[in-house]
Amino acid sequence: MNKTRNTTPQDELYRQAVETFGREVGRFVAGYERDNAKRQDLMQEVHLALWQSMAGFKGQCSLRTWVYRVAHNIGATHVQRSMRSVERYSKDLDDIALHVDERADMVVTDRRLDLERVMTLIHSLAALDRELMLLYLEGLDAASISEITGLSARNVATKVHRIKSMLSNRLGNRSTP
Repeated sequence: MNKTRNTTPQDELYRQAVETFGREVGRFVAGYERDNAKRQDLMQEVHLALWQSMAGFKGQCSLRTWVYRVAHNIGATHVQRSMRSVERYSKDLDDIALHVDERADMVVTDRRLDLERVMTLIHSLAALDRELMLLYLEGLDAASISEITGLSARNVATKVHRIKSMLSNRLGNRSTP
């Protein structure tokens, strides 16, 4: 007997979302979790939630915005769970200090180290600031981020500008401890 696989609109939307935005979502999720095993678990949670959410997707926003909204919600829940289970110290944007490995030779600092420094800074941000910056780094504009997070586009733009300035200052001054 020859069985044909029936796909539902939900399955098709999920497949389309993963094919189109899968890599972006993978990078986005990496901003929520440093530990590789936990990151893989989180990615599975995002994929499950994304598939489940497709049953309710009615085109009220772009598919990209929907995908990021789901990933954002799962990531935010993950961060909240992590903060409850393990005491974590996140800092406000104004209190962030870059922790540089003092053994690193300044001449050897390359793009990989800069990326690690950026991610260290991003991971030390308060949860909301971290989420905004991760969305921004994925190429979303303030209006799209606003749709995902529920903040006003103006507030998003202001916060992203402040975070970018802080990152620029910290990365431009490599001698800052």
